[in-house]
Amino acid sequence: KKAVAFFADIIKKTYHTRLQTKERRNDFIDLIVDELKKSKTKESNTEANFEDEFEQKAAMTDVDLTDTHFDEEIVLMSNILLLFFAGFDTTSTGLGACIHKLALYPDLQDKVYKEMEKVIGGDDKITFDHLSRLKYMEMFINESLRHSPLLPSLDRECTKNYKVPGTNFVIEKGMMVSIHTAAIETAEANFMDAGAFQPENFLAQNSPNKFAFLSFGQGPRNCIGMRYAILTMKVGLVSMLRGHKVIKGADMPEKLVVDRIKRTFVGNVAVTFERR
Repeated sequence: KKAVAFFADIIKKTYHTRLQTKERRNDFIDLIVDELKKSKTKESNTEANFEDEFEQKAAMTDVDLTDTHFDEEIVLMSNILLLFFAGFDTTSTGLGACIHKLALYPDLQDKVYKEMEKVIGGDDKITFDHLSRLKYMEMFINESLRHSPLLPSLDRECTKNYKVPGTNFVIEKGMMVSIHTAAIETAEANFMDAGAFQPENFLAQNSPNKFAFLSFGQGPRNCIGMRYAILTMKVGLVSMLRGHKVIKGADMPEKLVVDRIKRTFVGNVAVTFERR
């Protein structure tokens, strides 16, 4: 509670300072304030340029905050706090899953390293452009999260009556729906080789079901820290792999077991590092 209150106070003070001074820093506070203004003026997002389909589906194109009773400050603070806490939590556990898979599949580790060498080379400074071009690394991260999901289910409230196709069952508005992620992420129909660890499962030409990857959720209620988490994991992997190889430790398990309550891995991801 003290940590949340500390960060909330900083965000609140910064928000009021921005309103008074009209200063812009092109950060997350400015982004949320801009979105709030769009909602108030009912500006449409239909013509917006989205980075990918995930981002497009996540856009709150049909949400009008003027029709709600949410306080502007609460919306701002809750989203920024969620970004940091969700981003940090996903990063630490996601890196653990990636390191486990790097040690388990040394041939794939070599592919990740070779892509890094091709994209970054001997540059001392890692840029956003470098990170955005590490496509194989991103597929490796996604595949690691698909095989070691931390969330057993996603709970959502139904917003309108929906008849399940092929049945007479109707999910009524207001009903809570629990979506079990593991069964969807490992279904053969959703990925080229769903049972195997293959980063190429996420290649567009292999026709992955984009909405079957649920480590960050989907739609307007997806994980707000996703972009931050992916970028941070890439920075961590680049910093680690540029100088070291990840070697499987003697006590490293073949499969990671997740503590569903703590949302962490049971035991340790036991690896060793060898200088390149």
